[in-house]
Amino acid sequence: MNFRPADFLQDVKTLFAMLWASVKGKYKFPWGPVLLTLVCAVYVISPVDILPEVMPLLGITDDGAFIVLVLALWQKSIKAYRQSLAQPTDKDQVIDTQAYKTDSAPEKKDQ
Repeated sequence: MNFRPADFLQDVKTLFAMLWASVKGKYKFPWGPVLLTLVCAVYVISPVDILPEVMPLLGITDDGAFIVLVLALWQKSIKAYRQSLAQPTDKDQVIDTQAYKTDSAPEKKDQ
């Protein structure tokens, strides 16, 4: 899992493209990461934590772990969208055909 700034900016662009494709009806938007992002935001903001912030380093690690989990889920969804773009659709597929000449009437054999 890489969180480099250049990759992050590319992922944000892809996220907006994924959202636009969803609005157009060309892609089914994954609502799971959206819901988990909202839950993560509420958890990070709320004063109730698994590990309270009173503990110097441990209090922040549960929030950070939850944020990393959400980012990884978004990255997985964006990767799935990019793979769906790479797969050919029915419109993109070409079927090779050959034409054969056939006689309309069967031949008569002399006996």
